[in-house]
Amino acid sequence: MDFFQKVPKIELHAHLNGSLSNETLKGLKRLKNELDSAYASTTDLGDDFYKITGGQNLTLKECFQKFTYAHQLTDHPKTLAYATKAIIREFAEDNVIYLELRTTPKSTANMTKRQYLTTVLEAIRQASEELPSIVVKLLPSIDRSKGVIEAEENVALVLELLPAFSDIIVGMDLSGAPYKTKFSDYATVMKRAQAAGLRMALHCGEFDDDGEVQEMFEFGTDRIGHGTFIRGDNLQFAKDRRIPFECCLTSNVKCSTVRIVRRASLW
Repeated sequence: MDFFQKVPKIELHAHLNGSLSNETLKGLKRLKNELDSAYASTTDLGDDFYKITGGQNLTLKECFQKFTYAHQLTDHPKTLAYATKAIIREFAEDNVIYLELRTTPKSTANMTKRQYLTTVLEAIRQASEELPSIVVKLLPSIDRSKGVIEAEENVALVLELLPAFSDIIVGMDLSGAPYKTKFSDYATVMKRAQAAGLRMALHCGEFDDDGEVQEMFEFGTDRIGHGTFIRGDNLQFAKDRRIPFECCLTSNVKCSTVRIVRRASLW
């Protein structure tokens, strides 16, 4: 394990609210309690809370529900900045030298979408100054479960902030529960971001009934998130055009999209 820790690494698929370690979650809980006494009396965090183990046999839908708790903890500028910096520090400690975070701008009781995104961007900038060994970029996300109107708002916000943060924002991500909407609903708004020079990373082929793979390839995605069930002609298409897959083996096993690692699409 010491060897793997020392090897320089690149991490391209790190959801902010999906990259919170148990220690960071505990720190967030303490900070959240200080900021919101009502929250402290209604929510508890055990040592194993938010751990997704393969033995739980969770479905993909149940795994998405796990994010709810993290979202509650990062709904304030102070906790969001804390989380962002902690994640970057932990990746740096693991000798990650290039990191792309991704997160969906959210409007909460404590901040607007603009405040959310600028908080993350400023935290990245500050952490990068404190940790020169790691280069950190951001892919603002569209959560397809939230609908097209929110997607349009997010793209407009990203394009507005891009001139001030062009050193950090390198693309956009389409993610969220894939069983709730169609990719075609989002293609037009994603094209706006693409036309502004942003690269596209699309979650694709996450479950065995995904009929959108060819449509996403025709759209012109630069990278594929997961791609677990991309096979046959679609897989050959990706190979021919050298479209990289962001393979998330641990996530796939723990969310039960594959039963064991050797059945993942990487092999």
